[in-house]
Amino acid sequence: MFLRKTCWFLLLSSSSILASASTPTVTVTSPGSGSSPGSPVNYIASASTTCAGGITSMRIYTGPGVIGYTIHANKLNSNLNLKKGSYSTVVQAWDKCGGVGKKTVNITVSKINLSPPKFLYATEYTAGKIAGYKVNPLTGSLTPTTQGAAWAHWGPVDIASDYWGNHLYAANLGSHDVSAYIINRTSGNLSQVSGSPFSLAGTAARVAVHPSGKFVYVTSTDAKGGNVGINAFAVQSNGSLKPVPGTPFGAGEFSDDQFRAAVTATTKYLYVSGKLKGSGAIGAFIIDQTSGALTPLPGSPFLVPPIPGFNFNYPPTDLAADPKGQYLYATLDGSDAVAGYAIDPNTGALNALPGSPYYEGTYNPNLPNSPWRLSIAPGLKFVYVADLEGENYTAFKLNASTGVLTYVQSINALFLKGSCDPDTVNVDPSGTFLYGLGRTKFVCQGSNAILGYSINQGNGNLILVPGAQFANTDVFTNYAQEKVLVTR
Repeated sequence: MFLRKTCWFLLLSSSSILASASTPTVTVTSPGSGSSPGSPVNYIASASTTCAGGITSMRIYTGPGVIGYTIHANKLNSNLNLKKGSYSTVVQAWDKCGGVGKKTVNITVSKINLSPPKFLYATEYTAGKIAGYKVNPLTGSLTPTTQGAAWAHWGPVDIASDYWGNHLYAANLGSHDVSAYIINRTSGNLSQVSGSPFSLAGTAARVAVHPSGKFVYVTSTDAKGGNVGINAFAVQSNGSLKPVPGTPFGAGEFSDDQFRAAVTATTKYLYVSGKLKGSGAIGAFIIDQTSGALTPLPGSPFLVPPIPGFNFNYPPTDLAADPKGQYLYATLDGSDAVAGYAIDPNTGALNALPGSPYYEGTYNPNLPNSPWRLSIAPGLKFVYVADLEGENYTAFKLNASTGVLTYVQSINALFLKGSCDPDTVNVDPSGTFLYGLGRTKFVCQGSNAILGYSINQGNGNLILVPGAQFANTDVFTNYAQEKVLVTR
């Protein structure tokens, strides 16, 4: 009997030793050790093991004890925002048998290709404020600024910043005006400029900033919620806004009670969405480079593709132009698709891209996704859409050479720690992180929150950043009319 127990003990001990004797093999495809990449640095790696349980997780260390990225999988494809300098990074993997494997990758970051994220701002519609956060450029986590939230006015529904992240503008639906701020580049705190807020002709909807930072455009509707107006402002040396002569600029029969706006990066044209004779359309305007005044483009407005089986569509819920001003994309919530256009560099005319509109998988009118907002990832890899009814973040692969979109996947927000109704989406300036607003907890009856994700640079998948649900009861209080924005 004693001998039998001894044998069992030896067998169990041997099994434990063998189980923990596995050492995962880590293979790093990018970056190469000894290389000098630009930031953000793209890490592509995989891990394998003899352990029957497989790999449990992988992690990138940018220095001793400094965690850059963690994923519970046997592969990773992630960007890291690193400052210029030399690093002895380590890619490490763990398996279910307790084995640990690692690979050292020595690199020298030679330049900054895309600016890292610095601050995040979110509208607080009911509170009448703009919430401010500092963004950890390595992990994507958020920390409230010392100011917390800055007063805007009644009902802020949209925010936009200049390219450099020096100024922030908020369109206030309830008070019919626009707030203008100077962003403290160290703290992220907001200071309203002299004279802010500035009155609008009608109810505020969306705000866009000219790529030069010289002009600000705010769309609005008249008192009856019908005819469209584009309020144009010239930015003064002290940051205040001065109405451009002729503002607000109308668009004839163009109308919509929830008007949208976007400005191309070419500095030449402004595009807006609305309704023309009962169907959705995109209006185009030539921007006077000296005054900021608008002139309707010949042939404008341009009708959007109809809903399958019908001869009309609803006005696009959002518009976005790529950073080079080559392409324009519009979300079509009536047909669960994104319409894509090539922008004629000489005339500003819109020409449908091959295969447009791009559907979110298979169109099913009985199970609508209702794409509401979209964001183009810097680096032109992906376009992300927030699906209001489908509870999804939908990813499209972007062909930077042609502008064509390819549907990749719809990532159900309910499986991303129980977040619901993602009504807005914004990719940070480095193309590393994605942020949205929504409700949290199971069945989404819990607190409102800002949601943060790391983007898989290979397939566009989303992985929660540390502390991903940044609770804030004042965000996401006005259904489908909120905005989150990350500045450089």
